[in-house]
Amino acid sequence: MKGFLTEWPKNIFGSITFDLMSGKKKVLVAPLNWGLGHATRCIPIIRELISQGVEVILAAEEHPKALLQREYPKLEFIDLSGYDVTYPSSGNMAVHMIKLMPRILNGVKKEGEQLNKAIDDFGIDGVISDNRFGLYSNRVPTVFITHQVMIKSPYAESILQKLNRRFIRKFDHCWIPDFEGTENLSGDLSHKYKLTESARFIGPLSRFSKDEKEPDAYKYDVIAVISGPEPQRTLFQHIVTTELEINNIKALMVLGKASIHQDVQQEKITMKSHLKADELQDAINKSRIVVARSGYSTIMDLATLGKSAILIPTPGQTEQEYLAQYHYERGHYFTVEQDRFDLDEALDQMDRFKGIKSDTNATLLKQAVTEFIQTL
Repeated sequence: MKGFLTEWPKNIFGSITFDLMSGKKKVLVAPLNWGLGHATRCIPIIRELISQGVEVILAAEEHPKALLQREYPKLEFIDLSGYDVTYPSSGNMAVHMIKLMPRILNGVKKEGEQLNKAIDDFGIDGVISDNRFGLYSNRVPTVFITHQVMIKSPYAESILQKLNRRFIRKFDHCWIPDFEGTENLSGDLSHKYKLTESARFIGPLSRFSKDEKEPDAYKYDVIAVISGPEPQRTLFQHIVTTELEINNIKALMVLGKASIHQDVQQEKITMKSHLKADELQDAINKSRIVVARSGYSTIMDLATLGKSAILIPTPGQTEQEYLAQYHYERGHYFTVEQDRFDLDEALDQMDRFKGIKSDTNATLLKQAVTEFIQTL
């Protein structure tokens, strides 16, 4: 009897346990493996689910999995294969993605197959997918999280918009991590086109919380948060390192490698492979200026903390290029192209850019999670 109640047979996900007596609803949370931003913005969702008595199971791979395992070492994890997407060392990302569409669609199909297997093996009652298009089901309620209701592209934008909308409508709910009105963080990405019927704004998602107390003294002049896909991530790291060395600035570099441990001191530059959410928040608060990519999760984190920043979009990544320009024009963050980055010149511009002070509005997220749980 013990084996029947508590031990599930081995399958492609490994050995698991299933407690029939717990009475808790089980929700699968799965971030896309394109950088760490999708994983980091799932953290407040995971917190809210747990606070409302839900058992959370996480599905991820590589660096996002390593990051979430460090934050939630006691949660159950499923290895969920991605789309096997490559990234161009130069050129336009949107055009590159169009070329990879057959591979992506095949990955979406495999995701659906893996989800059906997971629903059976884990007794999953609901799914929250952060930009993983294949994790919809007619067997359990599903949520799709995205700030890209539209996809910025110099070519075939209307076609991409229709395809994106078609996939979003397969989910029961669409959660947009932004504010609904004109004072928002995502601009056209979430506000240009008419939303699907199931869409709702849940407020920005950040793993951080605002600390109203300013530090007595800054520990670092600059904190550089290195992120993004290879090969651009490594190139970005080299460029930033060179600028910090030339300017002889006391700095911390967080390398965005959650799956390894690295702690190196190079004269005035401290390099750490990864910091947990509370550690990174403390380091950012103790740094005068942030240097980072202009990914949307980074912007949500910066807005929550009210920090100034120099944003350097990943070359060819139209979403980041748009977000950088959007916030530059509004006087929020200074931005510069990667191959034109000069730290000394950028620092001279910082008096004009004061950042954003934004409330994440946890009430919107709490309401969305509560209503979702009621459908399980």
